[in-house]
Amino acid sequence: MDTQMKRINKNLILGWTLIVLILFVSYAGEVVKGARTVPYLLAFSAVTVLPMLGVAFLYSKNKESQDLRYYVVLGYFLMYIFAMLTGSTTLVFTYILPLTAFLVLYHDPYLVVGTSVIALAVNLIDIYRLCRKGVIPEFFTKETEIQLALLFVCFLAAYLATRIYDDIYKANILYNKELNEQKEELYQQAEELETLNGELNKYSDELLMKNEQLRLMTMQTITTIANTIDAKDEYTRGHSRRVAEYSVAIAQELGLEAEQVEDIRFIGMLHDIGKIGVPDSVLNKPGKLSSAEYQLMKDHTVTGGEILKDITMINDLDVGARYHHERYDGKGYPDGLKGDEIPLIARIIGVADAYDAMTSNRIYRRHLPEDKVLEELKKGMGTQFDPAACEVMIRLVEEHRLPVFDPDSDPAEMKQATQILTRVIDKAEETAQEEIQMDELTGTLSRGQGVNAMQEQIGKRGTGSLFIFDIDHFRKINEADGFMVGDRYLRILADEIRHITEDQVVARFGADEFVAYMPQVDSAEDAEDVARRFLEKIKVMELKDSSLSRLSVSVGITQIATEKDRVMVSYENASKALFVAKQYGGNNYFCHRLDHLGDDDDVAVANSADLQHLVEFLRTEDRNGTVEGDLREARDPEFGRIYDFIHGFIEQNKGEVRIVLFTLRAIGEVSLEAHGEIMGYLERAIAGATRNVGAAAKYTNVQYIMLLENMDETETRQIINRVLADFYRSYDKKNVEVHYDAADLRLE
Repeated sequence: MDTQMKRINKNLILGWTLIVLILFVSYAGEVVKGARTVPYLLAFSAVTVLPMLGVAFLYSKNKESQDLRYYVVLGYFLMYIFAMLTGSTTLVFTYILPLTAFLVLYHDPYLVVGTSVIALAVNLIDIYRLCRKGVIPEFFTKETEIQLALLFVCFLAAYLATRIYDDIYKANILYNKELNEQKEELYQQAEELETLNGELNKYSDELLMKNEQLRLMTMQTITTIANTIDAKDEYTRGHSRRVAEYSVAIAQELGLEAEQVEDIRFIGMLHDIGKIGVPDSVLNKPGKLSSAEYQLMKDHTVTGGEILKDITMINDLDVGARYHHERYDGKGYPDGLKGDEIPLIARIIGVADAYDAMTSNRIYRRHLPEDKVLEELKKGMGTQFDPAACEVMIRLVEEHRLPVFDPDSDPAEMKQATQILTRVIDKAEETAQEEIQMDELTGTLSRGQGVNAMQEQIGKRGTGSLFIFDIDHFRKINEADGFMVGDRYLRILADEIRHITEDQVVARFGADEFVAYMPQVDSAEDAEDVARRFLEKIKVMELKDSSLSRLSVSVGITQIATEKDRVMVSYENASKALFVAKQYGGNNYFCHRLDHLGDDDDVAVANSADLQHLVEFLRTEDRNGTVEGDLREARDPEFGRIYDFIHGFIEQNKGEVRIVLFTLRAIGEVSLEAHGEIMGYLERAIAGATRNVGAAAKYTNVQYIMLLENMDETETRQIINRVLADFYRSYDKKNVEVHYDAADLRLE
């Protein structure tokens, strides 16, 4: 049951009551006129009013009763029959029509049909009665036909209206049901959301508390590090903390957002972290620094930037460390940035750092008076310092609004942590000084120290060449002549390399491999000339000393193009050149040329050149017929393996053979240890793509060869695309890229 049934019952009873009231008033008027009698009016009231009151009573008991409709129809029909039998007009049959209109509200087709059948029957009986009495001349007259037709049309219209209303009613019921269900779901979801919101608020409060704890821990940690840095210099106690607070004051005056201001506090406290790498003897030297010592001091900016660059907890954490000594006029270091090229944070810290330096006692001078400091700040505005930041600094000084910091106010726990960290750093420096800096056998730098030294020099020079010197067949020398002879060869080679130029860095990278960075050899032609003269000298030594008859050296060369070149990337290029040199036998060299190409073009061209050299060499050796006879002795044994692999594949597949050379290129920081892992990804990608259609083999430490049988250019491209897709899908660190080139291979 629903409230709509209640409204329908109410409206039907009210309608019935209104009709009865209208008829009662009409009949009462006729009584007054003498057309009807009082007994007739009383009889009408008994027949109509009493049933109506009974139905009203039933309605009061159950307002939503489905059966009330039948009592209404029955009571109405009693009134209708009474009116039909006693009526004084031929239109009394129309009294039934208001009932049909109200029955539509019940949208019950069966009730309308039943009512219409009974009403038609009553009218037919009445017409027959009138015809028998002679009131009408015959049963079917124009009036009776109109009467019956009107009743039929009205009941038909009521039936159709009922059906239409019933459909609308049912659709409305269904809609209301769905709406109520949705409301229930929404209420339930609202309750769940309210519960969840309460939990989220709880978690949010906990997270805020933990974030605050983390912020405090971060602040304490950074403060400890800053104190440790300052403790290395006897005259800079509290320097980093003061610079941080001065920088915050400037940033607030400039209107920076609160989050940026808080970041600047952390960045300012770590701006001198690079001084960890500067020896105390340099930091605390009372006299004038030498050029090398001054360069070491300047390098603390680069060192600091490198230490902080991968920390993402605080935005631009490395910016202050790297750029706080840049000048607004472009004459600063390390990168010579100018004006707005310098990050705003670094410009702010630069002013704060200079102010604290001028107002603090240093080992080489006492602090400057305030008027002299202001004079220096004004003099440097727009040249050394950012004008806006400097103007704010001057105003803060003149208005005495700079924050005051007391280094003794730190908690005891923080002071203790600073002391412990300081002792650890001091001990590490002592240990580093005690470590052996040279390879014991040859007197050259070790591999790790050599990489660091070369990288430092490349960053300063930005030109030159990197050489790899490798003793051919060194394992065979040790096996045939003994390790003492091998050690002698290594010492001789190291001595001869050191005599090439004075200004170079030499390191032993492997058992029989030396790497040298020569900054003054700044062109491929000069590098090749150096290698040629060096190998000629080795040959002369062999002729003069028969004990050196087995000494044979291969040289791989690459150029250094900019101060940003990475040692290990250049080492890979030189390794490829060394491999090519070994293909041409002992005492040979090869230069990996840049030819002023960009990085991407260089690798692509070098890859194509490597493939071209390989194909030409294979064809030349095959035509000369020398491979089977003396390749393993005259060439590198590893290349003999490559040749046997290719030659065997061609012999097995008499049709067309295509050769593809893949080369890995580092485009980010890639450790030496990671190369083997990355080559493993490439190997698996190639193996999956060449299954049943080709073969593959490792060519160099950064290259793979793939051989395909009976493949046209389109099919080869599909295989290559599959290799690249599999590689980049399995290795997604985006710090390497793969270059490739393909060629037809037919050995004559």
